[in-house]
Amino acid sequence: PSSFPEGSSLMLTGIATGVKLAVHEWPGNGATILCIHGLTANHTCWESMAEILTPDYRVIAYDLRGRGDSDKPPTGYSVPIHAEDLAALLDHHGLKRVILFGHSLGANIAVYFAGRYPGRVRKLVLVDGGIDVRAEIFDSLRPALDRLGIEFPSLSMFLAVLQSLPMFAGRWNEYLERYFCYDVESTPGGAVRSKAPKHAIEEEVANFARERFWVYHHQIRCPTLILRAPDGLLTETDCLMTQAEARALARAIPKAKVVVVPNTNHYTVLLGKNEKTRRAVRSFLRSGR
Repeated sequence: PSSFPEGSSLMLTGIATGVKLAVHEWPGNGATILCIHGLTANHTCWESMAEILTPDYRVIAYDLRGRGDSDKPPTGYSVPIHAEDLAALLDHHGLKRVILFGHSLGANIAVYFAGRYPGRVRKLVLVDGGIDVRAEIFDSLRPALDRLGIEFPSLSMFLAVLQSLPMFAGRWNEYLERYFCYDVESTPGGAVRSKAPKHAIEEEVANFARERFWVYHHQIRCPTLILRAPDGLLTETDCLMTQAEARALARAIPKAKVVVVPNTNHYTVLLGKNEKTRRAVRSFLRSGR
């Protein structure tokens, strides 16, 4: 994508059941970090991390099937299927073991993968995710889901609507703007709409609700950093991961620690310049090398 001139983009064929995945790489000299985005997101959410990790690390991020510029098959959206795609992506790059970063749904995919394939994950960073979410959280995600399939007359109007949403009010920044610009495609009439089809995300949510991720927590063998955003999604109290849930997650994963990033919500904990996030990630990656 043009937003990332320092890297290279490619279409990767032959992943799992034959989908094509849009993959982006920020080159680096050290170990490879592979990043997995959230439910309605795309790979550009990792730009803020790539800025601080390269060139000491090689950073690879990709659009999950059904998102961004990856293929969007009519069905096949679940964490186990994403884990198959991830394994094939690692194989394509010749990576036997990797450092995994995951945000939101991406953190749950990373938990599942690290639990099922512990020998393939060196370290794990879970950004506000990786747990069995409370039922009311799905209600708080509704604005993100409702925009799918909706056509906005222009990109500027689309961005203006987003800036007015509770989770972005007073928090808008350049990372969010670039992220949402990549998120949409133009229609022949000049309107814009999300690249993610609503049917894919609805199937994803239904399958996600049936998964029980606590089963995999104790199977994770690698050092794990959990970054928690304390502010709510839509209100002050509907944070995705409570402090009690974060502590329970850290107890369940044998080598885990929690870092709370103040004044961030589920989105801005990643999409922003948060010094506590950056210090915690750098320190975690340096430890035990």
